Amino acid sequence: MRIVFNPLLCSGCKICQQVCSIVHFNSQNPTKARLKINTIFKPKGVVYHKSYICMACSDALCIQVCPTDALKRNRFGYIDVDVEKCIACWECTKVCPYNAIFMHPEIRYPLICDFCGGDPACVKWCPMGALSIRG
Repeated sequence: MRIVFNPLLCSGCKICQQVCSIVHFNSQNPTKARLKINTIFKPKGVVYHKSYICMACSDALCIQVCPTDALKRNRFGYIDVDVEKCIACWECTKVCPYNAIFMHPEIRYPLICDFCGGDPACVKWCPMGALSIRG
């Protein structure tokens, strides 16, 4: 299963980021989200949205480069971070082809989508239906 983003439906509200941070940190702080939606403004009033969401890669370079085996695939195919093993080397962030592994100055481990135990809050709460589950 995979979270899929439809930029044509996205309003840029970032509710997905807010609920992600609430679920994982009990804090309404989009900078602590495990996905990012950027709004890009182009000339002549063109506006579009770009997502940065874990694609649960089959080859998962992030897992391969982790020197402490802190990253493991969970039963949904997404990545769990063992915060006890993680040494915050950030090698995983360097190899992610989707730029979907995030750092936050207050958190000493990478923020990677873990699929919320099978019921992703970002998908459930997106008011525009821009996020969905496929697969």
